[in-house]
Amino acid sequence: MKKVFAFLLKLIGKLLLIALIAFVATFTLYITNGENKLIYYVVRPFLNKHYDAQVRDRRIV
Repeated sequence: MKKVFAFLLKLIGKLLLIALIAFVATFTLYITNGENKLIYYVVRPFLNKHYDAQVRDRRIV
């Protein structure tokens, strides 16, 4: 019974540590506005390149 209790205690401790690390990472991303910077500098140029390369058969007037 002591082995099961010790195992559960270690498991809960590791899960709490992982949750704390995840919280700190997402909080830092939120404070630094990182998701918008990632979209602006990485995703948007990729999408612009993709859409500019498409062949158009009609012109928008």
